[in-house]
Amino acid sequence: MNPNGIRALFAAALLLVLAPLHAQSDLGSAERIADGVLLYRLDDESLLDPPGHVAVQALRVDPRLATIEVALAEDRSPARETVLSIAQRRRAIAAVNGGFFALQDGAPQAILKRAGRLLGGSARARGAVGITRRGGATLLLFDRVAVDRAPPSPVYHPRLGSRAPDWSAASDIVSGAGLLVRDGREITEWADEALSAGFETTRHPRTMIGADRDGGIWLVTVDGRQPWLSLGMTFAELQRLARRLGLRSALNLDGGGSTTMVVERWIVNHPSDETGPRPVSDALVVLPRR
Repeated sequence: MNPNGIRALFAAALLLVLAPLHAQSDLGSAERIADGVLLYRLDDESLLDPPGHVAVQALRVDPRLATIEVALAEDRSPARETVLSIAQRRRAIAAVNGGFFALQDGAPQAILKRAGRLLGGSARARGAVGITRRGGATLLLFDRVAVDRAPPSPVYHPRLGSRAPDWSAASDIVSGAGLLVRDGREITEWADEALSAGFETTRHPRTMIGADRDGGIWLVTVDGRQPWLSLGMTFAELQRLARRLGLRSALNLDGGGSTTMVVERWIVNHPSDETGPRPVSDALVVLPRR
């Protein structure tokens, strides 16, 4: 190959390397946590409408270099344990809280699947994320899903076009309350999910999981109920944040006092409960790729 050809090939390769970085250039600088794991912190008041104090922690995971999975409180269900304790026990790079649960005992309130075992189901179609692996990389499925737990095996009923066998094959599944974006289309109604009145229009602390156009996985926490620091977000504001992050799919997970992000054995957000970080039923943990 002549010198001009070599230079052209090198330039093309450089563009491929820099493209993902350029896509996140409007987020400011990132803190490198581990190979393939970056932490962004945002406090742009224009993310809220009307504008106000906001504190966002956004973790981007390269699925080729790290993976995520569901981790159960005390390695069983039902149970409750803080996200910090779960992360430390699992020696996780990072972690956030996962699905909704009963405060009394930690019993899952919708679909929860861990390592191929279905632990909680829902006859109501709720927003859900499934974790699968292909070619050594972690992939996420997003849909509204109900599940029939009758023997001999669970039957999944996705409502927005994904395939039931893919949900059956997913190693882990967590339900949320509010599918926000799917395949680039923002969701504007949640009647099917039967959310409590005002849940989507009231600002709360939020936890969100999403995937960008490059396959990057995002775990996001938004602090709230602390007016001097952060007001929280409505669904419309979460969708604005999802656009800022470049997410093509996104799901609202359990929030409120449960919202917690742990990075390198430290809580990096500001949980809103006066009693401190809330024990939860499960967490999404970031682990080195095996």
